[in-house]
Amino acid sequence: MQTAHKRARRWHVRLARAGGMLALAGMVLVTSAPVRGAAESEPVSLNFRDADIDTVIGAFGVLLDRTFIIDPRVRGKITLETPGPVSTMEAYKLLLASLRLQGFTIVASGRIAKVVPEADAKLQSGPVGTGRPADEGDRIITQVFQLDFESATNMVPVLRPLIAPNNTISAYPNNNSLVITDYASNLRRIARIIEKLDSPRNAEVVVLPVRYGIATDLAAVLTRLLDDT
Repeated sequence: MQTAHKRARRWHVRLARAGGMLALAGMVLVTSAPVRGAAESEPVSLNFRDADIDTVIGAFGVLLDRTFIIDPRVRGKITLETPGPVSTMEAYKLLLASLRLQGFTIVASGRIAKVVPEADAKLQSGPVGTGRPADEGDRIITQVFQLDFESATNMVPVLRPLIAPNNTISAYPNNNSLVITDYASNLRRIARIIEKLDSPRNAEVVVLPVRYGIATDLAAVLTRLLDDT
């Protein structure tokens, strides 16, 4: 058994769909521990062509050693292939991107993840952060942006067209904040837009003491010069 485990750690893990069953090409293991070890340390090649979504999710459950709960409304086929080996994280990002194209997403909480329609993701217990999102990608998160200068209520109609129709943006006037639920990659773009718009409207005020002239006379002259400019 120890020899088999050593071989499992060296072998390249390949997820494939063969005869309606999931196969880990090149190895057959009795226990689940070598699968977790291989998934964490070895790259994977994805070879799903027109496969059922639940079949693909089941394969990723084995790969990531994570429990996936699939909403009954999540149905369809998916093609997910890579030209060569990729890291486990990259494979998971590809899965999220493919599900997004079908209108579905994954909401993870610890070792349990729910596969749900995009419209329902905002009702699940997803991550909540403040300021610019720390990560990007095709997972739905909720972000709180507190504004310093611009009105949160005025920002809603400006940002609403930039957010996926199934996701939400709300203003909280009490502390002048925006609460937005959307894909992490889009929230990073929205954070940059908010940083640009949330700035002081008035120019800096500079006080210049007048030593010899008369301030009112100088003000009249400077006003004419500014008007001409």
